[in-house]
Amino acid sequence: MCLRRTKRRNSDGSEVRYYQLAENVWGAARGCAVGKVVYDFGRADQVDGAMLKRLAASILRVTRDGTAAPRVLAADGGPPGQARDAWPYGGVYVLEQLWRETGIDRVLREHSRSAKTRDAFERAWFAMVANRALSPCSKLYCWEQWLREEVFLPSAASLDLHHPDSDQACWFSD
Repeated sequence: MCLRRTKRRNSDGSEVRYYQLAENVWGAARGCAVGKVVYDFGRADQVDGAMLKRLAASILRVTRDGTAAPRVLAADGGPPGQARDAWPYGGVYVLEQLWRETGIDRVLREHSRSAKTRDAFERAWFAMVANRALSPCSKLYCWEQWLREEVFLPSAASLDLHHPDSDQACWFSD
């Protein structure tokens, strides 16, 4: 089940939003899942927000006893805790394996100008390619934010913004 938000446009161009409690059920005639509205809350601008909060609180009260919702144990095996962070690791792992299987890493290392920056050069290229594939943004944002806070890529954690051999060149410049 989910809280579905729908919208429609009036003839004057204004937009009206609605809230519905919906669930997916199997439609044998269609051979696929079909959305079924369980309850229609009405127009979003006329819904009592306090009523929705009370509904959410009652659902949480039922699921907090551990029977309906999974609980997260603390690292020391103590009382249940809360998961604070989950790194998106799968996409980067798949891309890194494809990067190595196709030999791109080897080719970039062979064509690197300096032996001491060879690995950093290849890692910077991989980081930019992975960023464009998984979460496209600017190269500078890739270095400042994406590598630092949004993805788990320890092999690129030590990259500097500027090229180590020159104060002019940047790994992540546009």
